[in-house]
Amino acid sequence: MTELIRRASSKPCSPFPAPVSTPSLKDKSKSKSTRTDPDPIGSPAPLHSTYSPYLKSSRRLLSRIAPLHPNRKTPPPPPPPPPPRKKTKKELEMEEKWEEELVEEVGGIEVFAAMEESGRKELRRVKREREMCGYDD
Repeated sequence: MTELIRRASSKPCSPFPAPVSTPSLKDKSKSKSTRTDPDPIGSPAPLHSTYSPYLKSSRRLLSRIAPLHPNRKTPPPPPPPPPPRKKTKKELEMEEKWEEELVEEVGGIEVFAAMEESGRKELRRVKREREMCGYDD
């Protein structure tokens, strides 16, 4: 089992550093004379280190990263669309005038009231386009 762990840890993509073997007494005398790294403690350096972008990150920064697991809270729904803007007094007066003109064109208030709402809406739309865009029919 220890052999398997040692082999798995020796892989370059392993998150655990490979265990460093302790040099024998003969190797200690050689390593002290040829050692060039400035390590005051004298502990052996690991053979390789795995790069982690989170190594120098603060705990607060890491806690702000959204966790990637299934029980993560779903994001809140998007805000509702803003309410339609209020019509100005001038726009209201203009629409009333157009409504009166439509009633006269159709043939009176009784005929206009007898029409379906979709038909009246279509007439209002056409009237608005004519008045706003300047079409002459």
